[in-house]
Amino acid sequence: MVHIAHRQGEPATSRCPRLAAVLTAVLLVALSLPGCLTGDGHSGSGDAAGAGEGDGVARGSASDEITIFSFDRRNYEQSDRVLQEIERQTDTKLNLLTGVWDDTQLDIMVATGEYPDVITIVDSEKSGRFNKWAKEGTIIPFSAELIAEFPHLQALFAEPQYQKLKLNGQFYGLPLKDEFPVGSAGQHVLVMRQDWLDALRLPAPQTLEELRDTLRAFKHGDPDGNGLDDTYGLIDAGLPTLVKNLMGAWGIPVDVRSSGFLQVGSGYEYWAIQPEVKEALAYVKSLYEEKLIVPDTLSMNSNIQVRSKFVEGRTGALFDNMNIEELIKKEEQLRRHIPAAELVELSALQGPRGERGYSVGSGYWGYTVITDKARNPRAVARLFDFLLSEEGRRLTLFGVPGLHYSEAGGEQEAGGQEVGGLPKKTTSQADAGDPSGRRYQLHQEERAKEIGFDPNNPGGFHELSWGLVSWTQMDSPTYLEFRTLTYPGFPDKYKTNMERVNRYLIEPAAYGLATPKWVSFKANSDELYTEYFNQIIMGRLDLEEGFATFVEKWLWSGGAEAMQEMSAAIAREEHRP
Repeated sequence: MVHIAHRQGEPATSRCPRLAAVLTAVLLVALSLPGCLTGDGHSGSGDAAGAGEGDGVARGSASDEITIFSFDRRNYEQSDRVLQEIERQTDTKLNLLTGVWDDTQLDIMVATGEYPDVITIVDSEKSGRFNKWAKEGTIIPFSAELIAEFPHLQALFAEPQYQKLKLNGQFYGLPLKDEFPVGSAGQHVLVMRQDWLDALRLPAPQTLEELRDTLRAFKHGDPDGNGLDDTYGLIDAGLPTLVKNLMGAWGIPVDVRSSGFLQVGSGYEYWAIQPEVKEALAYVKSLYEEKLIVPDTLSMNSNIQVRSKFVEGRTGALFDNMNIEELIKKEEQLRRHIPAAELVELSALQGPRGERGYSVGSGYWGYTVITDKARNPRAVARLFDFLLSEEGRRLTLFGVPGLHYSEAGGEQEAGGQEVGGLPKKTTSQADAGDPSGRRYQLHQEERAKEIGFDPNNPGGFHELSWGLVSWTQMDSPTYLEFRTLTYPGFPDKYKTNMERVNRYLIEPAAYGLATPKWVSFKANSDELYTEYFNQIIMGRLDLEEGFATFVEKWLWSGGAEAMQEMSAAIAREEHRP
């Protein structure tokens, strides 16, 4: 079901019944789509102690009410004291609407005219949708006047990497900053079972040929030691996706964060029609013929499906998000039945001519937008500015100071007083220090009372820490110092994996740029290369003839015109100040 946050004692549908009806209808559509992530519908561990009347949260009628849609959230019908503290700090009342992570519902909401004040995680790759909303006035700009009083918003929009995101000189979306520093790899990297490498006494592969040899060993060398022929080398979200993820070995930068265009001569062309792709198809075809790829790869189309299969423990490698928390999560799931399981993110593989690199990321993914339904856009800006502040980040990551965590010897525990109603020492606290000599304590019993501190959240942080104004900043001192509370080795794991992943990188020609003809043709392009690449890899089409036919059909069905328009647009972007 779609969860609608509301104040205690107030019917859930009293504020926006038509929007609730639209979201329910949308969800029925989304659930019929393959690969959708459904909301978990958990009700949590009971009402938060101390919430409600007398909790000190401002609920006056003067507070600005803001309705927000965000994918894959928990059910905030019950109290959550982190949410209440955000409301108190920003003098707002927040209604959180959620649904499955499928952006089709955004189109339906806007088409019906029943959409909220704020929409988060608007896919930055769907620039046609974003530009259309801006042109039609569905979303409003973050004008200089709107953000004049808000220094954190001003600082974000002043960052150099975002200047090309303006439309007609204005920012229409708040870019959700990536977890990693600007200049890092984009998204998908090669992840491998380090414990299998150790068991077979193999080094991490550095080249395509070494990867093939490693996958053969994973398939035939009994890496799990059970004496059965039941293991595979590699899994991915479809055979064409595997081709795409390997293109860095031919010097072609392509990733979900990039446009897929690269410079060819004096112009720009799309990755899928390059002659090097034929070599990549031949390579993946050989892996397929040797049965080194998990058969389920043929029917998979999302990372969610891939991960669930991978953590069964019978596959040695996959391409996945470089997010270190995702790496740790997969590791923990494997260790439930394989205690020695260990994962590692690898550097980009070297290809036949010595080229290698992951595609450099854009530094952001997705937007949060203010719609024309917002009654007080300045109140929304005030909320965003607080969430971007250090105080806001700490609150959404770790909770209310003195209640959900405390600093030993600091203001919250001065004189040995109780903290948030808890004695100074409880069995529910996790202690850890940081280089400055400070020592922190997490109050797990209090955290467990909040719906947002879902134990399945990566790192155990509150879920409002991601997807509203940024993704969680894993390299920030705030994140690192508190992550050691639950995973003492996190800083080292983060550093070593990031160093490997960012060792070899290739700069793409463009990121979110999409011209009208390219927007119209993109779906056809995806269908064409998916169809032809599958047929070629599975041996149903000859490699040479099949690839030539694909390129020809791609060009005459609209690709040539769309690519020419994109090439001109990228050239103009390159010359913009």
